[in-house]
Amino acid sequence: MDPAVTREAVERQITEQSAVLARLEALLDREHALLVARDIEGLAAAGRDRQGCVGSLLRVEGERASMCRMLGFPEDADGMRKLLAWCDPEGHLAVRWNSCTDLTRRCRKLNDRNGALATAQLQNVSGRLDALTGGAQRGKGTYTPQGVTRAAPAGRLLAAQA
Repeated sequence: MDPAVTREAVERQITEQSAVLARLEALLDREHALLVARDIEGLAAAGRDRQGCVGSLLRVEGERASMCRMLGFPEDADGMRKLLAWCDPEGHLAVRWNSCTDLTRRCRKLNDRNGALATAQLQNVSGRLDALTGGAQRGKGTYTPQGVTRAAPAGRLLAAQA
């Protein structure tokens, strides 16, 4: 394959990937606000949008990996650097690729932040439900001679009067 033709294809992929990552970054910021507001319907819609972005990113990544294989370059980051050096010796695409990599890192941090917030909220709700139902005590029952846990009482004594 001609380096100039490859360069055009890689440039198109980088342009598409940058656009999708920018959209994903905005979606992850919006998702965080929805998590804070506990907007379930909004989160469902944001999740669908996020999945669309991830699907687009996977498609572009598959195209890039296929191109690397076809041209004999490894499919990893080192292979991409070699491919860029071969088809774009001036280094213009490498700068744009590095920007894509930075944007990918920012999206990962935002996604991790959202995941931590969602986990904390779920644990909070689970703790409240356990307090109401005595669920936290269920797993702490004693064992029967057969090795099965004996269920703890379903309720919890909150106050007693003599």
